[in-house]
Amino acid sequence: MAKTILGKKIGMTQIFTEDGVMIPVTVIEAIPNKVIQIKTVDTDGYNAVQIGFVDLKESRANKPTKGHFAKWGSPLKKYLSEVRLEEGESYEAGQEITVADFEEGRKLDVTGISKGKGTQGNIKRHGHHRGPVSHGSKHKRLPGALAAGAYPGRVFKGTSGPGRMGNETVTIQNIDLVKIIPERNIMLVKGAVPGSRGGIVCVRYAVKAKYPDDVRLASPKEYIEEPVVEEPAVEEAPVEEIAAEEPVIEEAPAEEPAAEEPVVEEAPAEEAPSEEEEKGGDE
Repeated sequence: MAKTILGKKIGMTQIFTEDGVMIPVTVIEAIPNKVIQIKTVDTDGYNAVQIGFVDLKESRANKPTKGHFAKWGSPLKKYLSEVRLEEGESYEAGQEITVADFEEGRKLDVTGISKGKGTQGNIKRHGHHRGPVSHGSKHKRLPGALAAGAYPGRVFKGTSGPGRMGNETVTIQNIDLVKIIPERNIMLVKGAVPGSRGGIVCVRYAVKAKYPDDVRLASPKEYIEEPVVEEPAVEEAPVEEIAAEEPVIEEAPAEEPAAEEPVVEEAPAEEAPSEEEEKGGDE
């Protein structure tokens, strides 16, 4: 799958989702790119392809340029870019790369040349603070002291100050590919990209994406339908059967009657002799 394509920045607009959410997008027209040259480890020390964008008139090409395109049997192209290949990727000279090779919802890195703003002061260029604006102040928008005194007595390299602003290669990372219109060779990416209208940009899959397989849903998620995972149905017992089953209550065992103690019969007590019997005995 192609991961890089050259295109032209048309401008900015906005689209709306079904829920009425407005998304600002940049329109990029990427007509089919041609694979011009194949580079391999044997010939160049690494694997890459050279792609071309926008046809070039033969009258505007010099002999070395014509010879390069004639070697690979490709038509003349105005803009060229080199793309490194990963393991398993293979291309042929003359093959086309279109917007249909990309997927909606992926993260992109877009590289372009920023707008040139000419020579600017340190306040606009680097965001420095201005000086006091009271009466007599002669330091309103000046850069201030730059040298480091008597020693070393020079301005260090990299010191922020006035100078040329803009017209630099800038890369915007991790922006959403919102929509693709293959029949018109149009890509809609979320937000702004470097450059002015008509500028050439290089669009590629994001390198620093922080998610599995470099895939992430566009924002909002209405652009991609998420797969519906069906959970296995749990069979429930009918309510009637559950109500019919009454809990079994185990009765406690009846207590056995205590053993009766044996009745001990007492011997009849001897009756005491009467008085008459006692007198008769004495006689």
